[in-house]
Amino acid sequence: MTASIANSADIIGVVGASGNGKGLFVKDYLRRLGKRRPIVVWSPLEETDDYATVIGGEAVTSIAALVAAIKAGKKRLVLVPAGSGKPFKATFDRFCRLVWELPGWCVVIEELSQVTTPSWAPPSWKKLSTAGRHRGLTIIGTSQRPAQVDKDFFGNCSELRTYAVGYKSDAVAMADTMFLDYRDVLKLPKFHYIHRDKAAGTNTPGVVHPPQK
Repeated sequence: MTASIANSADIIGVVGASGNGKGLFVKDYLRRLGKRRPIVVWSPLEETDDYATVIGGEAVTSIAALVAAIKAGKKRLVLVPAGSGKPFKATFDRFCRLVWELPGWCVVIEELSQVTTPSWAPPSWKKLSTAGRHRGLTIIGTSQRPAQVDKDFFGNCSELRTYAVGYKSDAVAMADTMFLDYRDVLKLPKFHYIHRDKAAGTNTPGVVHPPQK
């Protein structure tokens, strides 16, 4: 399993309401990835998500600082974007354009509904989500509200993982993408998920286990 992660160039969608296991999966994935690949994370809630600690890296608060860190040879980086509205989305666009120039990296985007809509996404993000695999990029995109995320992303995912969601519209969005009954999503217990392998065309149930304290 670890070897396959280290060599992958996948696009992975991870969905679920807060507290249901979405973050547990992503952080465990990054821990198992270890030092074999560079990692960069878009983390608006870094104060609580603390990806810098998870990956053993450094958090920066601007694109300029991120560029400087990459030029300095650092390979475990977290961008903590500030602001809201158009400036926030403009920063995301710049982040995606920068990531395109980092072939072979693993990229995590936290909460896509903040920077895309069902019918719109920055061109740079569309480029990543449609052609990022050709650059050797592994892209992990997360959202609590998949009904509010650009549909192209989910359509281009090589695998999807949904935990329980808070709204019927979100369950329907995942059901349409994963070819299952939306009621199966609504009734998922805490920490349980359904995983879809696009290539195999299969859906598999599972459960993520919180770390022992």
